[in-house]
Amino acid sequence: MYQIRAYWDADARVWHGASTELPELSVQASTMEDLIVDVRERIQDLVPLDDQWRNSHNPIAISFIASRSEHVSRRY
Repeated sequence: MYQIRAYWDADARVWHGASTELPELSVQASTMEDLIVDVRERIQDLVPLDDQWRNSHNPIAISFIASRSEHVSRRY
């Protein structure tokens, strides 16, 4: 299973996603849902083609770990 770490960049207003297991994977999207779609499309081209994948029709397992921090202004 490939872990994708996603975090929200409040200044840029985008989600960033990357994986230490697939250093070539780096995506940005305005919503988490769009980030997931982008990762699903790109990961197929990045997973190494070893004998396990070449001879298998098993899906590629991915897991998303997301983090989002916010600052809230006080009312007074």
